[in-house]
Amino acid sequence: MPNTKISVIIPVYNTEKYLERCLQSVLRQTYPYMEVLCVNDGSTDGSADILAHFAAKDSRLKVLTQENKGQSAARNAALKIATGDYVFFVDADDFIHPQTFEVLLNAQQQSGAPVVATIPVKNYDAAPIDVTKLQYRMHKNPLEHILQNEASGSVIWNKLYKRECIQNRPFIEGIYFEDWPWVTCLFADIETYADVPYALYGYNTENISTMRSNFSVRKIGDYVTGIRAVKAYFAQPQRQNLWPMVRKIRIGASLKHLINAVYHNQNECAAQDKFLFENLKQMHKEKCFYYCELRFKVLMRLAKIGFRNRRK
Repeated sequence: MPNTKISVIIPVYNTEKYLERCLQSVLRQTYPYMEVLCVNDGSTDGSADILAHFAAKDSRLKVLTQENKGQSAARNAALKIATGDYVFFVDADDFIHPQTFEVLLNAQQQSGAPVVATIPVKNYDAAPIDVTKLQYRMHKNPLEHILQNEASGSVIWNKLYKRECIQNRPFIEGIYFEDWPWVTCLFADIETYADVPYALYGYNTENISTMRSNFSVRKIGDYVTGIRAVKAYFAQPQRQNLWPMVRKIRIGASLKHLINAVYHNQNECAAQDKFLFENLKQMHKEKCFYYCELRFKVLMRLAKIGFRNRRK
């Protein structure tokens, strides 16, 4: 596959502690035909120097620089100039198995699927993989399958995509939790996808993630933005029949994460709780979700959030 190129997109924001490991894991792939588009999203640490160092040593790596606009804007900027036949996203604090591209591209060539996914793990097994005995599974109902497999189905960075499927599909800019709306809408529009039973993507649990960092009113609003965007997408006539399943499973899961985050939050509880209930009321009115479709545990935590403010 010497004429097949992969565009690797890496948003970079203040990840100097992990960036070198990430770039080495990408540039040392057994499949070498790639362009690595690193978007320095206004980093204020030593990330820019690390990027410059690697770019000077390897012509496949290109650095884009922009003011801090967030991961979505960084990915969108890279997608606009990507020239590869396929696209793979990597977070700058993560790392990948040396044969990630070789395995995923072989699986794609054999299956013909527009998207091929791998298993995301905290630390992959670096043992060599015999691609002559490659294993993969085909799924003829992509959306239904990822809805049932939330852990790997809601992230963008464990999948190889045909560029033609995603080049006109921008991420929602200016919000956290942008992965799940993008993946959900994409998988509604593809007929098949494949996955491989190999753990190829190592995600970083040391760095403080968006979910585990302090919650805020803004993050509640970002969840709401994602939910409304998905509802609008599935309101289109060709996708309306999929909406009940998406509403019950995917929107239900998003509300579970949102309500759990607010429930466990200890900072500015009153303001966040009020904002949560205001938005839930409005979204329910807009038929973004139904309370009867939420899990009992989620409803109980929602009730406890309401009671804790009445006691004050």
